[in-house]
Amino acid sequence: MKNEDDIDKPDKEKLEAAQQSALEDHEIIRKVLKGQVNAYRVLVDKYQRPVYNLLIRMIHDRDEARELTQVVFVKAYEALATVSGDHKFFSWVYRIAVNTALNYLKKQKNNVGIEYLKNVEDEREDTYDEREYQLQYAVNQLKEKYRAVIVLKYYEQLSYKEVAYSLQISEQKVRSRLFDARMQIKEILEKTPYFRTFE
Repeated sequence: MKNEDDIDKPDKEKLEAAQQSALEDHEIIRKVLKGQVNAYRVLVDKYQRPVYNLLIRMIHDRDEARELTQVVFVKAYEALATVSGDHKFFSWVYRIAVNTALNYLKKQKNNVGIEYLKNVEDEREDTYDEREYQLQYAVNQLKEKYRAVIVLKYYEQLSYKEVAYSLQISEQKVRSRLFDARMQIKEILEKTPYFRTFE
């Protein structure tokens, strides 16, 4: 039988790795702010894929997500001096990415759900089943503020604290929005039990 130390070890190792990564990020930021501009490439290389994945889940357009990923890192570079040592760089850059995605979505006049249906076949992976596509469709029908908490908490697996920081809301508000979002997803799925994506 495993003792408590054995059970907690993987979580402890993950925490230590995350803390080490955050320290490395802040060291890179210090270098950039001291004039070693090329050091910023390390942060871009490290977080470009996660930011792109976040944007894809938010806006469902690969080309726009690529463009917005570039925009996010330009914005982050321009505001690098404002990064607080109390927060992880990735949480801070996620905040920029979420705001960028929300601004993009607000500018779109088309029904995002319909656009998603047009583009979803391009994004389809063989490992996804129809139920997962129904869930993606339901998430995509949510208002931006609800979609954002779902994406950050469940797809990006951020903590409540990190989600709150990224969205600039309280942890209580995060929990409240998650509850509302789950109820809305349930309602959408109940209304579309035989949803067919590719007809």
